[in-house]
Amino acid sequence: MPDGFVLEIPEMVGVPLSPQRKPQAATGSWPDGTVIISADSHMLEPDLWVDRFPEHLKQQAPRMEFRDGGWQLSVAGKPMTQPKIAADLCTTLECAPGMTDITARLADLDVEGVEKELIFPQRLFGLYMFGEMLNRAETFGAYNEHIAEACAASQGRLFPVMVPNYWDMSEAKASVDRCAALGARCLMVPIKPGKDVDGEPIQYSDPKLDALWEAIAASGIPLCFHIGEAIPTAAPGAAGTFVLTQMQGFRHIWAQLTFGGVFDRFPALRVVFVEGGICWVASMIHDADMIYNSFPTVMNPKLAHPPSWYWFNHCYATFMTDPPGLELLHRIGADRVMWSSDYPHQESTFGYTRSAIRAVFDATSVKNAQLILGKTALELFRME
Repeated sequence: MPDGFVLEIPEMVGVPLSPQRKPQAATGSWPDGTVIISADSHMLEPDLWVDRFPEHLKQQAPRMEFRDGGWQLSVAGKPMTQPKIAADLCTTLECAPGMTDITARLADLDVEGVEKELIFPQRLFGLYMFGEMLNRAETFGAYNEHIAEACAASQGRLFPVMVPNYWDMSEAKASVDRCAALGARCLMVPIKPGKDVDGEPIQYSDPKLDALWEAIAASGIPLCFHIGEAIPTAAPGAAGTFVLTQMQGFRHIWAQLTFGGVFDRFPALRVVFVEGGICWVASMIHDADMIYNSFPTVMNPKLAHPPSWYWFNHCYATFMTDPPGLELLHRIGADRVMWSSDYPHQESTFGYTRSAIRAVFDATSVKNAQLILGKTALELFRME
């Protein structure tokens, strides 16, 4: 084997840090009818919480302040980000102009030909990664209001992802309804949800959560899970290990929802697995069907369909570049797959977006590519 990277897009090798990249300009046009939608992009939260918190909780509100060369996040006065890590985040991605400036962001999208984006948070992942956070309702409620306002300022090009109440089922429906009223196009809950309002571990397969699934299904808003709920340590190889394992981390969640009968109980529920690529899906659904057939005496509940059926009828996954996954489209389903730029993260396609889009057209038919690159996202997230 040659001693070189297996990356098939040349611009990916030695790509600069995100704030140093330039958007990739057009050298041609896409087939008629193509619309380019990023099903996963990010914006950095400003200091949004304190003004939205009730007076008696303001001292406990998260704060986001720029100092010592980076964005410092704290909660109730306790730093959530080491100064060096904050400075490194600034250097590598958070100080890319489009991370905070909508005008700069839209200018980059225009050059790279991306018409619309679904907007996920940045540091909010750090506030729920351990599952036991202070003032969850106020923190997520304030963020949901902020991101609705930020996207409204984009002239119809940015669409918000919001976090509903996933820990207190007595508030689940009201929370989902509030997100819908604010214009949420997708609802996000943690991969590792921690504990519920009673201090018990949250299990997504547990019928105790049916009030949440029922409210989400009734709303028509897709549910999503997004990687990024852990911080790499300083141990040798930690950063590479963290990103590599996070990008293949959805088997557990999909299995809970599928084998737990959640999809059978809520046939209108749609779930998106974000930023984990797509190649994992083909082996997962094969293994799921094998397991269901091999262990019939312990399958509880019994399912109405083979496990793989729930993938093809309820689920989607997003990717930035995934040549092996694109080769497996016949096993995954072209209508189950959505491209994203992940703008402006380090692993994003920013700077080579047009090359990444070309790779999709090169891998499959124009019809499939147009579904993957925008048409599915446009319909699923109601971005018309």
